[in-house]
Amino acid sequence: MNRSTPDLSSITVRTVAVERLADSAFLTQLVDEALRTYQNTLALSRSALANSVLVTPVLVKDDASPTVEERGHGLRLVLQWAVNQLAPAPPAFPLGVFRPLDDPTWRDPLWWRYNILRHRYLEPLHPDDFVGGGRFTETLLALTGISSADAFFDERNRAIHEVAEWLRRQLLDDAYSGELQQLAIQEALAPVKRHSQAGQLLAMAAIFDDVFAREQLLELARREDIDRAEQVLDDVIAGRFLLTDDGGANLWLSPVLRAYLYARQPTGEMQRRHRLIAARNEAEGRLLPAVRHHQRGGDDGSAARLLLPAAATLFREIQPAVLIDLLQAFNLRQLENGERYAIALLLSDLLHRTGKPEEALAACRQALPAARTAEEQARVYRRIGKLYESRNQQHALRYYQQAIERFAPDAPELAEALKDRGWLYFLRQEWQDAEAELLRALDVMTADARALQGAIYDAMANLYRKTEEPARAVRYAELALALREEEGDLLGVAKSHGNLGLLYRSVGDYAHAIAAYTEAMSTYARIGNQELVAVALLNIGAAFFLSGDVEEAVRRYRASLAISQMLGLALLEIKVQYNLAEAYAALGRPAVASEHWQLGYSLCHQHAFDDQAQDFIELGAALALPLLPSQPMQAASAAPPEALDPEAATVLELAQREHKITAQRLIEVLHVSRATATRRLSALVEQGYLRMEGKGRGVHYRLASEYAAEPPGLIDAATRIEELEARVRQLAPTLHAQFGARAIGVILSPAPPSGLVRLVARFETTPDLEHFFALEQELGDALRFEIDLVPESALDRQSSVRWL
Repeated sequence: MNRSTPDLSSITVRTVAVERLADSAFLTQLVDEALRTYQNTLALSRSALANSVLVTPVLVKDDASPTVEERGHGLRLVLQWAVNQLAPAPPAFPLGVFRPLDDPTWRDPLWWRYNILRHRYLEPLHPDDFVGGGRFTETLLALTGISSADAFFDERNRAIHEVAEWLRRQLLDDAYSGELQQLAIQEALAPVKRHSQAGQLLAMAAIFDDVFAREQLLELARREDIDRAEQVLDDVIAGRFLLTDDGGANLWLSPVLRAYLYARQPTGEMQRRHRLIAARNEAEGRLLPAVRHHQRGGDDGSAARLLLPAAATLFREIQPAVLIDLLQAFNLRQLENGERYAIALLLSDLLHRTGKPEEALAACRQALPAARTAEEQARVYRRIGKLYESRNQQHALRYYQQAIERFAPDAPELAEALKDRGWLYFLRQEWQDAEAELLRALDVMTADARALQGAIYDAMANLYRKTEEPARAVRYAELALALREEEGDLLGVAKSHGNLGLLYRSVGDYAHAIAAYTEAMSTYARIGNQELVAVALLNIGAAFFLSGDVEEAVRRYRASLAISQMLGLALLEIKVQYNLAEAYAALGRPAVASEHWQLGYSLCHQHAFDDQAQDFIELGAALALPLLPSQPMQAASAAPPEALDPEAATVLELAQREHKITAQRLIEVLHVSRATATRRLSALVEQGYLRMEGKGRGVHYRLASEYAAEPPGLIDAATRIEELEARVRQLAPTLHAQFGARAIGVILSPAPPSGLVRLVARFETTPDLEHFFALEQELGDALRFEIDLVPESALDRQSSVRWL
């Protein structure tokens, strides 16, 4: 059998990870195989290279679901590009152009590698050109002047290796994607360049984003007198320049081709097309497309007049980022002052809500010159004051003053400005000024401003909590909660419950505090805010601690710790470590308390939280925590324990996060030798912080507190996530093949009963009971835990899950 046409029945599609492809020897082997099948598109499409990210840049028609032919052609183009890199200069006779046999570069040694790969694989020599009695090798030897067949094959192998290195660089650095993409675009569009009406139709399609209606494109085609527009469109679709759905009513042009075609059309022509489509979308009630096409058609005024009245509704219906992009696309210089002001102010509000204060401030600066009245100026000054609260409080107060001076006595936003300034006084602990501003805000607010009234009541509750007037504080907090419940504001309701929890706790009513915090946590879980769930768990734990139920406090602290570590919330984790140190000391477990103290103190220094570090020093002195578990307890008046050196603290922190560490892991983290890593681990074992497990190459270390120090039932599933994750990853193929399980997760909260691990399974199709219980048994046997498995569809909304 000819080696250039392999038996396709033995070839299977292979998808290979980037890390595997980056192996030089493996990649060279794949390149060799691909070059041998270069003339066979189907065989190329089944190469692992054709099913890798190497061909993604050249799949310009559709990179999500390319055809077999497109993948094969894509790999062929990538190989062409890589072989061309071997040429020491641009060839006088490039690929596709006949190369005369007297071309002097045939015999130039610098061109040998290029010549061999081009004329053996990419453009194989024709048999008519073979030297007498020979084939490829003999003919190329004669043309190149290479001395022998052995030298020829050595040069060929070096050429293939060099091509593989070019592809490896692209794989790792993505440095040549732009070049490859341009080659692919030119090749893809070559047919439509020979058909002017098809090219014109594609240029029209370039004005649409994403999926668009077939009829809209045909309307443009008819207006521009394209003959047989339906037939031309069908031809374009048949060539996969435009993709369509099953019914054929909608079309899609790839973003790569869209950008290329759009950039090469006359600006005036494209704006005219945008205005036509904008008018049609507006007439048919498609607001967002109409706004976009008005903007791109150069008619920002019409776009603003459509968008501004609908902005409040759009904010509730679409992602804020979409609305922000629309607002930022306006050319403000083309708008009248009123529209310019409204657009800039709305943009500032959205940027502020989405956590972009610098951009929000810049939008305010754009709105200010367009303000036409004192009240419009006041609205901008209030927003600037709000944005300055966290950076310069004196500036913020000045901007609030300018806003309040400009608002009319009956202006609806005056109460907002007074509330904001009152809260700033609260933050500055200027209690009398804060109370005066908040009471004045209540006095001037309009009756329908229910959300504002709730915010003011919450501020009053916090103020009276700080001034130790608990009865007034609780009354205002309850008023705020009632208002928010009437309005259906879930997040506001949760925050009100949190405030009530703080108030109940401050007066020693721990049962009501726990109930309020739990209500808040349930709501945070329902809206999917895990950070606030962790805060609520910390507060619940603190209330249990103060009520005397220390073991229950520890359970809640540990649940909070698992979430804060998972989300990378350093400050919250520091607070939890502080509370755990305090709680374990109260339980009479000073070694475990010291361990959490060390971890928290280390985090303070790692993240430069100086105030919290001082809190830890004071806590260590108050609790007389020992430096080492083997040391005797110090007197309460003794100096605080010294922190472990930074490397030891890092080891303990790593042990807590990963629950199992090795010398090799320390080598990676601390950048030390194996001897140093082993010595460090052994020292911590001697000091009682770690315990060693396993033998030989299986030696690893775990925190000593995970053995004897934990009371029964205190280790929940969240503390063993990494161990679970490693085992589930090994089981994944079996779980998917036998049971149809797409994912397995561990339920972090609510906490399971002692000794039980609660897992959740996500299925492609829900299994019957027999298969479900078989999966539960399989997981239990493999994980060596007592588990409780539930399907995702049966999960309580309040549950928090870490998917493994």
